[in-house]
Amino acid sequence: MPSIITEEDLKLLSTPDEEIIKQNEEWSFDCDKFRAEIKNGKRWQQLVQSQIYLEHIVAQILRDAIPFPDEISFSRMPFGPRLDLARALDLMPADIVVAARRISKMRNRVAHNLSFEISDDQVRDLENCTPNHLRKAIKEDADRPTGPPQFFELLEAIVLMADIHRQRHLASMMLGRKSEIRLRTVIERTPGARYVK
Repeated sequence: MPSIITEEDLKLLSTPDEEIIKQNEEWSFDCDKFRAEIKNGKRWQQLVQSQIYLEHIVAQILRDAIPFPDEISFSRMPFGPRLDLARALDLMPADIVVAARRISKMRNRVAHNLSFEISDDQVRDLENCTPNHLRKAIKEDADRPTGPPQFFELLEAIVLMADIHRQRHLASMMLGRKSEIRLRTVIERTPGARYVK
């Protein structure tokens, strides 16, 4: 018995791939607000703010990818295991996971000490585990002073790149769904199906 091809399926099938990708290029948070917030305060405040955004992004990535996300209580799962799960499902690249782990480790130190300052050495450690393409992008920004990346710039780049990977994964899922619909319509010879790449 043939499966039912819905109007929504046919609409997706006739949507160009570029448009599907563009439709999924939305931040999961207010990007302008984040960028304004991350530049202010002391380093530890920037760190805590970044960790909050990373936790939001990883939870969103998992919710988007898992067919029945309500069966898992992400709010009760510590950040490390959520990050492990996102990596194990290939939802985040290893280099971003390494940087996110460093941020989380630094944040844990801040949270468990009465007086904790983030040293220049710790900033260099974060810089060293930040993907090269992000460090290069920071340094090529014409509006910034010359010199090594500042702490907030590293945090900003890592958080934004994590959400870009979330966006890419959503687009990839939609394109995969479009391919499955196309296959079904070809096999079932669905009348009125319009194929667009």
